[in-house]
Amino acid sequence: MGKKVSKVINDICEGILAIIYPRENYCILCNREDYMGICDICKEKIKKVNNYLDGEIISYGYYGGTLKELILKFKYKRNFTAGDILSELLEECLIKNINYKEYVITYIPISKSSKKIRGFNQCEYLAKKLSKALFIDCLEVLVKVKETKEQKTLKKQERAENIRDAFNIKKGVNVTNIKFILIDDVATTGYTLQEGYNLLKKYGAKEIKLLTLAKSHI
Repeated sequence: MGKKVSKVINDICEGILAIIYPRENYCILCNREDYMGICDICKEKIKKVNNYLDGEIISYGYYGGTLKELILKFKYKRNFTAGDILSELLEECLIKNINYKEYVITYIPISKSSKKIRGFNQCEYLAKKLSKALFIDCLEVLVKVKETKEQKTLKKQERAENIRDAFNIKKGVNVTNIKFILIDDVATTGYTLQEGYNLLKKYGAKEIKLLTLAKSHI
C-alpha cells in the first residue's frame, strides 16, 4: 500500500511540475523549433565517453559544451526540461552498460542547507526519473552529515579531505547484499563517488556501479 500511495503522490507532483514548467517545443540550447527539449544537432555535439576503456565510473559524456550547459541549466537555474533530457541521456548510458534489473538505484546526497537554497537535489531527481522509466527501485541510502565546500571550487589535493566522512547511511536502511547503482551528476576526481562507494561497501552492499552524466578533469 505504501508504494502505491507514494507512486500516486509522485505522479501528482510530476503533473504539477509539468504545468509549472511545461516542456518547450524548441531546442532549449539553440532555439531550433519543432524539437521537444533538445535538437539532434546539439545532442550530436556531446563527446561521449568510451566506458569500456574508462575505468570504474560509467559516464555518458565529457563535461563541456552541450552537456555542461544542460547540467548548469538544470542544477542552478531549475530548468526541469534540461533535467528530463539529462535523465534520458543517463537512461541511455545505463541501458548500454549495466544489467540494471538486478540493481537498486541510489544517489549522492546534498546537505539540508544546500537543498533549502537550491530547492532540490539534482541527483535525486535523476535517480527517481530513472527508477520510474526502468521500473526498478530507488532508495535513499546516503545522507550528508558534514557541510562541505563545493568540490569544483577546490584544487585536486583539497577535494579528498573536503568530502571525507561527509556521508552516513540513513537510519533504518539495510544495504546488506544489495546491488546498487550510485548516481552523481559530474565526476572529476571521483572522490565523492568513492566516498559513497566505500560507505556502502562498509555496510555490506554486494556490488556498486558508479554512474554519472559527465566526466571532467582538473
